[in-house]
Amino acid sequence: MEFVTVASLDEALDALSNFGPEAAVVAGGTAVLYQLSAGIRSAARVVHVERLDDLSYVQRDGEVRIGALTSMRTIAESPDLASRCSGLVTAAASCGGWQTQFVATVGGNVCNASPGADLAPPLLVHDARVTLASAERGTRSMALGEFFTGPRQTAREPDELVTEIGFDEPPACTADVYVKVRRRGAMELPIVGVATRVTLDGSGETIEDIRIAACAVGPTPFRAGEAEGILKGAALRDARLEEAGAALVERATFFTDAKASADYRRAVLPRVLAHAVEQSAARARAADRELH
Repeated sequence: MEFVTVASLDEALDALSNFGPEAAVVAGGTAVLYQLSAGIRSAARVVHVERLDDLSYVQRDGEVRIGALTSMRTIAESPDLASRCSGLVTAAASCGGWQTQFVATVGGNVCNASPGADLAPPLLVHDARVTLASAERGTRSMALGEFFTGPRQTAREPDELVTEIGFDEPPACTADVYVKVRRRGAMELPIVGVATRVTLDGSGETIEDIRIAACAVGPTPFRAGEAEGILKGAALRDARLEEAGAALVERATFFTDAKASADYRRAVLPRVLAHAVEQSAARARAADRELH
């Protein structure tokens, strides 16, 4: 196996164009290098992109833009993200220990496309977009929900590199959370992960808009449109959480692994949703009070 380190975006794109499907892209390597050593995937060449410092940034200017090589720790400690995207901050801070977070990147988490990718639900509730670059075709952007095509499968072409993840800033009176269920003390992928984003109306008592996304309960992370439709427009005192929880269970696919049984995931998922909605609503109400 050939290990190729690149020092610029152009050099990276040229390498991917030349090597095609036989190349694997590595930044921090927390997922890919393990998969290569364990025989889960194979590659004739590894393109090492960790030195592309231009792809490590967090910017806010009407929209949030995060470079693909931004580390989990940078996201977890970002005051810009904490003030408006707390679910994303929580998710990044839950990805392994500090050692992992300092090298693992947002682009790697997204491109690994694990069914339990922690960053996926909080990005999905913000309608995140993925920007990809190719030496021959330039850049293109697509919705994160379309980027995931299957377990550890994405719409990235072999000659493309993910360069950025971006989304519009949330409106006023809006808050998001990410709730992760995992074994006590374990620094691992979630048993169940749910993100919610709630926008309250002017009274602070009605859900004007809600977005729900989940991971580890299906082949890919996903938005739960049916549950969103049930809760949108509902009064907080009558938030129809049981009905929405049932819709989310219907949308999910449950499986048994070393962490938990399918029955456990099925039982806990509606409770996690209810907790996430309540937390989001409370934070949105607090945000509304700060504005007034």
